[in-house]
Amino acid sequence: MNDIRIAFTRPTGAIPHPSRFHHTDIDGDRLLISTALFDDGTPGLYFRTDSNGSSLPLTDLDALIAQLQVIADASRDEAAAAAQS
Repeated sequence: MNDIRIAFTRPTGAIPHPSRFHHTDIDGDRLLISTALFDDGTPGLYFRTDSNGSSLPLTDLDALIAQLQVIADASRDEAAAAAQS
């Protein structure tokens, strides 16, 4: 009997990291920014919006910029952990 194995991998950004940034604009369009890990182990950022895109008021820009650094650090940590496993 043949042993068939199927491996499911999580697509980048499919499960948002706890460090994620998420926002819903005035007309309900959503923005998600989370960690990404490329196939070669390179850490990155994952961006997802609804089909219409999403707007962010400039009053929220400082929070977004600060959170981008947190997400980038988390992505580097995920890449390092994946490289060790």
